[in-house]
Amino acid sequence: MSEPADPVTDDGVEAEGRVLGALFSEEGRRDPQRFLRSVSLPGCRYWVAEAMLRDSRLGAPLISESEHALWQMFARWLISLDGERHVRVRRHFARLFTPRRVDGFRGLVTEKADALVDAVRARGAMDLVGEFARPLPFSVIVEILGVPEARRPWIAERMLTLGEGFARQTEPEFVHRADGAVAEMLDYYAQLLDERASDPKDDLISVLAADLPTDDDVRRDLLANCVFFVEAGHVTTTSLIAGGMLLLLDDSGQLEKVRSDPGLLASAVEEMLRLLTPVTAVVCRAREDVELEGYRFPAGVTRRVVLAAANRDPTVFADPDRFDIERAPNRHLAFSAGSHFCLGAPLARLHGEVAITTLVRSLPNLRLTGDPVWRSSLPLRALEYLPVAWDA
Repeated sequence: MSEPADPVTDDGVEAEGRVLGALFSEEGRRDPQRFLRSVSLPGCRYWVAEAMLRDSRLGAPLISESEHALWQMFARWLISLDGERHVRVRRHFARLFTPRRVDGFRGLVTEKADALVDAVRARGAMDLVGEFARPLPFSVIVEILGVPEARRPWIAERMLTLGEGFARQTEPEFVHRADGAVAEMLDYYAQLLDERASDPKDDLISVLAADLPTDDDVRRDLLANCVFFVEAGHVTTTSLIAGGMLLLLDDSGQLEKVRSDPGLLASAVEEMLRLLTPVTAVVCRAREDVELEGYRFPAGVTRRVVLAAANRDPTVFADPDRFDIERAPNRHLAFSAGSHFCLGAPLARLHGEVAITTLVRSLPNLRLTGDPVWRSSLPLRALEYLPVAWDA
């Protein structure tokens, strides 16, 4: 049951645009909460945000036609689809994320985490983002998808270019580079699907190839979501691992709790997700005139659900800026809600628990050795660089 909305005014779509635009600034990259703390927009309030995500009268926005391959592909991603089309594409990928299937990946995630730590252990220092938090979920997700090992560095380079296109979408040169990366990846996945149709393996591409649609437009949806599978499966998890460790290394008391009681890891990961909120905001559009929690959403108007603000709503989370790994309850919206709830949430949580456990257990006196560098705050809250050291 939600709390009643205060009788405040909705500053509207233009105010949303100004706030979200500020997140692309240098200050916004470093600290998005600086711009979100005092915002009274409806999608920044927890109860309104949750209602917007769960109400079937609000769905994915209409995405304008674009000459850019980046936005053409984005329009086909699950987060941009609605209705039967969304259900159809989601069904193809959902079979991978049953609880039993996800728990079966624990050994794979642990093995790769241990290998990454072993590769740097004797050195006594590393960039935690580039040498651990990014390659760990990426290596897992491309193996699950079925990308051959020799092709994985090629995919990794193009995914970085894609991420830069999103993070710096206001700068045309980055969007054009991302266009090229998108075209190359879509061509590659089309070839891989055809190969697996005649020579199946134990991977997701083979599962998709066994049930290939004859409709060319539906096939393009599947290809676009192969890219989304890798993007959503590793970029947000990279944010969780790197940002989560930054929270711990900045708070010796919470770090000591995790060291002394590994049973707190699951709760710690939820609190990391709340504070970091890797996906900062999502977009929705009312199919008809809708009123939620005292706010009116006219039909056809695109609005933002600012998850990063809702997850620090003081009416829901006591002392919301405080990092408390024992916080309970912790009903954060980091994975969205409703029909677009993140399919990969169980795998992200597994990665977080295994990664944090491995780092804390294996690297004595793990500590920061410099300032973090934030890559972006919109659409993803992502670290670019995090220097750490330990007693080798």
